[in-house]
Parts: sequence; C-alpha cells; structure tokens
Amino acid sequence: MRAVRCAEQRQQSGDGMAVATRTRWHSRRAVFEPAMVLAVVILFARPVAKDPENTVTLRAKRAQAIVDQLRSALPISNEVFVKVVTYNPLVFSVQPLDSQKDHFLLTMELGFLLTLNDDELHAAVAHELGHVWIYTHRPFLQTERLANDIGQRVVDRANFEKIYSKLWIYEGSSGVPMDDLLGPPKADSNTSKAIVDTGP
Repeated sequence: MRAVRCAEQRQQSGDGMAVATRTRWHSRRAVFEPAMVLAVVILFARPVAKDPENTVTLRAKRAQAIVDQLRSALPISNEVFVKVVTYNPLVFSVQPLDSQKDHFLLTMELGFLLTLNDDELHAAVAHELGHVWIYTHRPFLQTERLANDIGQRVVDRANFEKIYSKLWIYEGSSGVPMDDLLGPPKADSNTSKAIVDTGP
C-alpha cells in the first residue's frame, strides 16, 4: 500500500510539475509574445502619412521661389530670405537684417501659410515685398496702403482681397474697408476685356 501511495504521490507531483511547467511557459509567453510583436512593429513599420516637416519645407521653398520671382518683377535687388515660424504676432512680416538694408527676413506664421493657395501666397509675398521696396526707396513712409499699391504692380487686386479676408478670419478680427487698404478699384481691375468682333 505504501508503494501505491508513493507511486500516486510521484504521479501527482509529476502532474504538479507538469502544471507548474505549463504555467511558467504561459507566463513567459504572455511577456515575450507582446514584446516580439512590438519589436516587429518598430522594426518594419513605415509611416502612413508624410512627415509634417516635409510639408513645411515644401511650403517654405515655394514661398522663397515666389519671393525671388516677384523681387525681379518689382524690381528689388536686395536679398529677401523666408523663415517659417510657429508664431508671428503680425502673421507675416518683413524686417531688415542689417543697417544698410541689403538683406531682409520675411517671417511667415506656419498656421496661416498652410491655409494659403498659390494665388493668395503671391499676394501675401507681394505685400511684404512692397514693404521692402519702401524700405529701400522711401524709408519713412511705411504704410499698408503703399505696400499694397506696390504689390498690386505684380499681383491682381482680387488676390489681395482674398488674402485680407482670409487673414481677418484667421485672426478673428472684423478688418477694415478694402478700399482703405487697396485703394479704389481701377476701372479695368479684375474685369476681363470684351473682345469686339468687327466682322467682315
């Protein structure tokens, strides 16, 4: 009888060891399995969307290209560099980088820059280049109206109206009358000229 009990105890302890082994294996699996999944995800995952810095870089490069294009059209020989920032109290602004006013920095607030289409960006840049032109030609007459008058030499008034409307929404302000900022509309401004068919 004693031998039977010993055999049963060995069998039970064997089962106990099997249960303990299975329990340890399950607990190790519970730890290692998620760790392996995480390792695979980290090693092989690719971002679904482009990195936001790429968008910022592309917009900054586009803005710089427009600056260079409009500088030659106005003409402004001074260098103007674009810098995109997260906050600018004036949203877009330009300032001389040296006392001789040979180099300027055009600072653009990222949030507003990302809302602009190409025509609106042209108008915003033309306005800021109007300030550069004033700095280099008439240093004491800095006004929004004069900067816009100069900018309208290279960009249509309609684009200025769009940019100001968008700016006021962005800032949450009511704005001012467009004519105060842009001057009265010219008779041929923003209207297509009719083609008269004189016929045979």
